[in-house]
Amino acid sequence: MKTYLITLTALAGLLCTFPVAALDANHAHDETTTQVELTAAQRERATITTAVLTPQTITYEVYAPGEVVANDFASYQVSPRVDSIVAQRHVSLGDNVQKGQPLVSLYSATMAQAQAAFLVANDEWQRVQALGKATVGEKRYNQALGDYKANKATLLAYGMAMGDLQQLNADSLLGNYQLYAGISGVVMRDNFQQGQHLAAGSALLEISQEETLWVHARLPGASELPVPYGAVAAIQVEQQRYPASVIQQGHTIDPVTRTRTVRLAVENRDDGLHPGLFADVYFQVTSATPVLAVKQAGLMRDTAGQWVVFTTTDEQHFTPQVVKLVRELGEWSVIEGLPAGTRYVDQGAFFVSSQLAKGGFDPHNH
Repeated sequence: MKTYLITLTALAGLLCTFPVAALDANHAHDETTTQVELTAAQRERATITTAVLTPQTITYEVYAPGEVVANDFASYQVSPRVDSIVAQRHVSLGDNVQKGQPLVSLYSATMAQAQAAFLVANDEWQRVQALGKATVGEKRYNQALGDYKANKATLLAYGMAMGDLQQLNADSLLGNYQLYAGISGVVMRDNFQQGQHLAAGSALLEISQEETLWVHARLPGASELPVPYGAVAAIQVEQQRYPASVIQQGHTIDPVTRTRTVRLAVENRDDGLHPGLFADVYFQVTSATPVLAVKQAGLMRDTAGQWVVFTTTDEQHFTPQVVKLVRELGEWSVIEGLPAGTRYVDQGAFFVSSQLAKGGFDPHNH
């Protein structure tokens, strides 16, 4: 009976001490798993490299969707200035035209009236001019000159070319006139047919020079990305990149897309760009001040969801250090929590993390 009591007492002592021992053992196990040791062969196989955390000015790319559009400073829209009927078209979509080349012949009753009035005014002015101011009197002379200039200005305002106006005479078929190319370029649009009635201002043709085009990039309305005049960017269309620069930016937000427009100019080398193409825009941005940053490949999540960086002092042992992610600059992540001069894994951190996640990684490879 006495022996039984002693045994129970001893058993109770063992039960009381077991959890503590077990806890100590688990704690010791956790400590062994907070550091990973890798052999030279493992590091080479996993392509693990390290770098020193140093304050640096980061240059990075910021993406925005974009669209290639015509350069409005090198484009010309052809339209009648009075109601007209298309008599004949002389060019078609895609044609290369030269400045001054006839594009379309039109007929207009309004133009016919203006031409008739000009012919009358021109005859009177020629007669008065031949007689001289002293003969006809100053009033009649000035009146004839004024009527001539006013009717001439009306024809020019209606869209009649100066060369055609100078050839207008009593034998001319009134109402006919032509529209000419204001610039050299390519016909980008031709929305009309022969015989079609056109209201004044109707868009007939659009001619554009494609040596320099614009790209409209769409940035989020709340974006604080610095894109001043002259900021550098790259335009990518179908795997081909083109250098570009910012020339303008909008200060209003599109009510539908909730974006703001940044306009860039791009040299259209090899005629590879055309208005209407979608483009990927990559703005080249430099951080305003030096920052402590690691490559995104060197930043991992631990089991608690915290950001960690694997540090090392001997290129063989790697320890996860919890850091705070401040912001992302392209492929770089600005962090807080580690001092400058810390050596860390900048490539292959996923492999190190996977070894740590195994729990109980044996540094002796047992």
